[in-house]
Amino acid sequence: MAIRVPRSNIPDAFVRTTALEGLYRRWLAARVGALLPPYEDVALGSLGQVAEQLALIVQDASGGFQIVRFGETFRKWLGQDGADISLDELRPECKLALGQVITTALRLGEPGRTLAHVVSNGIVETYNVVAFPLESRWGPPVILACMEDRNERYSLVDTMFGATDEGMLALTAIRDDEGRPSDFQIISVNDGACRLLRRTQDKLQWKRLSEIDLMLEEYGVLAHLRQSLETGERRQFEISIPGEAATRHVKIGVSPVRDLLSVTLTDIAEVKAREASFRLLFDSNPVPMWLYDPSTLSFLQVNDAAVRHYGYSRDAFLGMSVLDIRPAETRETARAVLEGIQEGYEAEEAWRHVKADGSEILVYPYLRVLSVDERPAVLVAVMDVTERRKAEARIAHMAHHDALTNLPNRVLFRERLDRALGGIRQRDEKLAIFCVDLDHFKSVNDTLGHPIGDKLLQAVADRFRDCLGERDIVARLGGDEFAVIQPAVSTPAEASILARRLIEAVSAPYEIEGHQIVIGTSIGIALAPGDGNEPDVLLKNADVALYRAKADGRNTFHFFEQGMDSRLRARRALDLDLRNAMAAGEFELYYQPVITARSSTVSGFEALMRWHHRERGMVSPAEFIPMAEEIGLIVPLGEWALLQACREAATWPAGLTIAVNLSPVQFKSRNLVPAVINALTSSGLAASRLELEITESVLLQESEVNLATLHQLRELGVHISMDDFGTGYSSLGYLRQFPFDKIKIDQSFIKELAENPQDAAIVRAVTGLGISLGMTITAEGVETQFQFDRLRLEGCTEVQGYLFSPPRPASALGPFLTGRQMTELSDARPAILAIVPNEAPGAELSSLRLPPRMDQLVS
Repeated sequence: MAIRVPRSNIPDAFVRTTALEGLYRRWLAARVGALLPPYEDVALGSLGQVAEQLALIVQDASGGFQIVRFGETFRKWLGQDGADISLDELRPECKLALGQVITTALRLGEPGRTLAHVVSNGIVETYNVVAFPLESRWGPPVILACMEDRNERYSLVDTMFGATDEGMLALTAIRDDEGRPSDFQIISVNDGACRLLRRTQDKLQWKRLSEIDLMLEEYGVLAHLRQSLETGERRQFEISIPGEAATRHVKIGVSPVRDLLSVTLTDIAEVKAREASFRLLFDSNPVPMWLYDPSTLSFLQVNDAAVRHYGYSRDAFLGMSVLDIRPAETRETARAVLEGIQEGYEAEEAWRHVKADGSEILVYPYLRVLSVDERPAVLVAVMDVTERRKAEARIAHMAHHDALTNLPNRVLFRERLDRALGGIRQRDEKLAIFCVDLDHFKSVNDTLGHPIGDKLLQAVADRFRDCLGERDIVARLGGDEFAVIQPAVSTPAEASILARRLIEAVSAPYEIEGHQIVIGTSIGIALAPGDGNEPDVLLKNADVALYRAKADGRNTFHFFEQGMDSRLRARRALDLDLRNAMAAGEFELYYQPVITARSSTVSGFEALMRWHHRERGMVSPAEFIPMAEEIGLIVPLGEWALLQACREAATWPAGLTIAVNLSPVQFKSRNLVPAVINALTSSGLAASRLELEITESVLLQESEVNLATLHQLRELGVHISMDDFGTGYSSLGYLRQFPFDKIKIDQSFIKELAENPQDAAIVRAVTGLGISLGMTITAEGVETQFQFDRLRLEGCTEVQGYLFSPPRPASALGPFLTGRQMTELSDARPAILAIVPNEAPGAELSSLRLPPRMDQLVS
């Protein structure tokens, strides 16, 4: 049954962090009417870092509570790992705190809250514990408990030493819903207090004063404790407790430290018992402690913890001075402090101490003046922070250095750049900023894997270090991006020398796990103060120069020049326009006919993307296709093109094919096969009429995965063509990896077919290879009658190019679809649409008669 609960506002004392406030508001938002919020609405979903502060608690059949899971904060507090832990199995302090807050939350139907404390290495840590009651569809309500560190640390040693030498209690206030102290809990007690109160430690530790039958209310003790806590003042008072044998007279001292009270109990009649109690606390304390004589600085006593921690024997300690555990160069400074202690001393900075093996440690000392055997002595307790400092140093290093290369990261680079710029302003100097990108690094990751890529980055970082001068700074900004500061540059020539040295070093071959790797690097350089005085301006300008270096062919460097930024802004504007173009319907498919060489008939069309920019007009595919690939737009754009082309081809006469180009990026999306299936299904086009054209870069990157994709496409019944054949590194090798249906001879071999015998030989070889392998051979870029005749003579299967037609919109394909035969024209035949021979690509169609042997489309 759902519990109905009242609404309430969030208490001011309830929230200490935005994380806890967010959890509370999530609890409120999930509550409908007066019902408890469902468990799923609050405990599931994205909780962020607050998840590490949570514990889920359920009630079992017997009415007890089980912690079924908990985060790192609870794990540290509970001191346990695992799950399904009963509250009865917890330490008393944990059981009491959780039991109280759970009972309150279930009773009120509201988040319950309490304070919890942990004592670790003499330090008391305070936590807010908040229990959020939630409705569970599986049975009784469940509790989502959140533990929040209040970042309040109290030194238990300091608290106890600041009171007295004998019976000692450490109390924490238990506050009611109004924030007033209503009770006190014993969080620490020594043997002297146990003796005076005539209770064993297990009867006192973590108990509330209201649970102990000591008649403290009648003697006014609780009133004194409340007043001391509220005023922040120390108080001393005496009480007399009647007993069966005799009345005990006890002097009580109270010292408040925030929500903590240090209480001393002194049996006025038994001073010696007080000294014995102190010695017991001293000897068994896990914190290293000793007493020394302030006049001679000699050790008087050391506890077992000090002997273990420092490695000196007790006899060795007692034969030494406290200066002997300090490094020689610090002893005189330490002497002034150790001899001048009046009441107490806490070091603001860590002290260096020397252990018996000669190693140094860092400690924070707490010193208090006492009277031992009626003579002054100084009690010292130390907290070793050596490992903590080492951890902090490691964390600081990690925060400022790249984990892979150990080079400075972007944060430290920015700090060094700020400092360097400040220096050149004072000394009227110049400096150079280098933005460095590795060329072809992505191909290494794609082909050899990221582990090899990581080792390559480490090798590059080592070469950078070897190239730089003592004052130069190199950093890894992320990925394959690096940056260099070259201070005290007199002329740009000095920066040029370093840039060439870096390019030469990075371009030398690498041998990594049996792989020979060659990469390059592109560098953009900005000079301060000429190219800017501020870090952001300089880095931006160097990045602009880097972009220019990449555009110039990579593996080179370029200085920043005025005007580069405007060109980059223009490119970014084009980038933004490209992202909006698809939604605006600015893309269109053009179609170029593919001609059967032997019969001069149209066998199909190749679909080509065109962009009608609303202001710039037609944008070249060579300009926007690489950008679309770079920004990831090519995947949805390619799917749109595939669907549009199939729908258009489905309206053509049967037998005409449609060829669609695929980008290597589409293969990475892993959605290519479903996209092809969708295009065929939606359009009704037969799979045998669809040709998919790829370049060898598809097989260069993730070849095994992409080959599997190609085989899946082949199984659908579509045809696969290799485009731009002959221009790559391993074209022949790829013919062995996959049985292509068609290879297209790149137009670069056709362009100079008449003048270059080598191109003619290549065309002949490729044609012969295709015939022997049973593949269709298509020649691209045919612009002259001579080229067409020669290609037909060499045995090319198909041709396409501006000799026959430029790419046309779908609306202009009518003549090709109604009369597909290419025949010679005679003087007696009427003039028809003809292609102007031997003109630049893009020449308009006109009505004219053509010379003999010029094949033309019959209208």
